[in-house]
Amino acid sequence: MIYHIKITIPSWFVFLLLTGCVNAKFTAAPTTVLPSIAPVAASVLPTATPVITSILPTATLPPVVISPITGSPSPTLPTSLTRLSGPYLGQTPPGSSPTVFASEMIYGELHTPPVFSADGSQAYWGMQGQFIYMTRLESGFWTRPEKVAFSPSMTDYRDPFLAPSGDRLYFLSKGVIPGSDLPEKENIWFVKRMGTGWGAPQPLSIEINSYNLHWQVSVNNNMDLYFTSRNSAGDDIYFSRYLDGQYVTPVKLGDTVNTVDLDETTPFIAPDGSYLIFSRIRDNGNGPIRLYISYADSDGGWTEAVLIEPIRYGLCPLVSPDGLYLFFLSSPRNVSWMSTGFIEQLKPGASRRDLYHALSQSL
Repeated sequence: MIYHIKITIPSWFVFLLLTGCVNAKFTAAPTTVLPSIAPVAASVLPTATPVITSILPTATLPPVVISPITGSPSPTLPTSLTRLSGPYLGQTPPGSSPTVFASEMIYGELHTPPVFSADGSQAYWGMQGQFIYMTRLESGFWTRPEKVAFSPSMTDYRDPFLAPSGDRLYFLSKGVIPGSDLPEKENIWFVKRMGTGWGAPQPLSIEINSYNLHWQVSVNNNMDLYFTSRNSAGDDIYFSRYLDGQYVTPVKLGDTVNTVDLDETTPFIAPDGSYLIFSRIRDNGNGPIRLYISYADSDGGWTEAVLIEPIRYGLCPLVSPDGLYLFFLSSPRNVSWMSTGFIEQLKPGASRRDLYHALSQSL
C-alpha cells in the first residue's frame, strides 16, 4: 500500500526516522554458536536479580550467538567479499577529505559506523532494526558480516561501542532489566570480554538508565561515560565519572558543547579525554547535521566547539584505536572516513608549524 504525505519534513528528521525508528526486516536464519566460554544457564538475566546494578555471576555466562545475515533489505553480498584483506577491511587509507568506507561490506540502513577492536581484528556496527553486526579477520581475510547476540533472551541490540581497553562492549537495548520498574525504553548495557567471546549482558546502574537515552555512547580510558539524553528542550550530552566500579550521577556538559536552540548528540570521547567529537543539529532541524570538536581545558571544562570541515553531513563519529582515522555516518546508507589531522589543526593555540604538520600528515 502506498501513502502520499503532503507535508514537508526536514531532511535531518527523515534521516533520524530512517536510522532510529524504522525497522529493517530480516528473515530468521540458523544460528552458529561460538565455542562456549562458560556453562550456559537457562536464564541469562535471572528475574530474581533484585537490583539492576548487580553483576551477574560468571557461572551464568552464555556463549556468544552469531547468525549470518539473511533476507537483508540490501543487495546480495558480492562474491568478491571474501577478497577483502588487510587493515580496515583492506581499504585505501583516506586523506584530509572524507571518502566512503567499505561500501561492499558495510551497507544497508545503518545506525552507527564500525568500531574496531584495539588489535584491528574485529569490527562491530549498528544497523536499523536494532541489530549489531560484526566481521573479523580470519586467515588474512575479513569474514562475511554476521548478526551478533549476547543472550538468547535478548533480541534488541543497538549502537555498539568498544572501550579503549577492549575488555568491554557497550550497547543500547530495550531489553527488560530484571527487578526494574523503568518504562520500556533504550537503556545502556555492556558485556565483558571472556576469552575469545563475551559474557552475559549487564545493565548500567539506575543513575544512568533513568535518563531518556538514545544513540551512540562513548567511554575513555578511565571508563568515564559520555551519552545523549533527550528532554523537552532537545538532545544534550552528559558525562558520568566511573568511580570505585560504579557510574556516579551524570552531569550535563556546559554551553560550549550543549546549546539552547540546537541538538547535540552521538558523542565520541578521546581515550585520554583530551577532546570530544559530536554531532550538532542546527537551525531547529532545518539545517544539516554537522560534526564538531571541543577540547578539554585546564579548568576541567570544554573549549568552544569548532566545526569540522570539510564534512557536510555527519553522525556518530568514531576515531580508530590507532588514532589515525575518523569514521562517521555520512548518509543513512554510507560510512565515510578521513584522517585525523584536523584534531591538531583545530586545537586552540595551534601554531602555524603545528597546522602545517597536521595538514601534511593528512595528505
